[in-house]
Amino acid sequence: MSSSDGGWPGGFPVTATGTVAEGIPVFSRTEGIEGRTTGSRRKCASPGCPGWFIGVRWETGQMMYVCSEGWTYDRANRTVRITGGGEISARVVSPKPLGTPPLPREEWPSRSALTGKGWRSRRRGVESAQAQ
Repeated sequence: MSSSDGGWPGGFPVTATGTVAEGIPVFSRTEGIEGRTTGSRRKCASPGCPGWFIGVRWETGQMMYVCSEGWTYDRANRTVRITGGGEISARVVSPKPLGTPPLPREEWPSRSALTGKGWRSRRRGVESAQAQ
């Protein structure tokens, strides 16, 4: 992963106030689960890790911070993909089981029920991410 100042992934959009653009699509390792960035970011809490957390709300209803040491940003498509750790956790420093697995698909909330950060307005979030 290429990084810019402070270990932040190069090319990843950040707002003028230092937050992540809300609503950027995030895909699980197998790309079977979709999420959206919530707009928050912070340095990874694991000792010695140079990565950054971004907040993600998954279509499963789960919300978590995922470390940049376990995800990549695709500038051309303006998407994030989990590449390390568990299906959605992106944990690379924790021992297995790498976080709590998602609920079975039949227990996920409907997409129309996902109205919190990241899913408030899919169109607005994607447009604001592309404007960055």
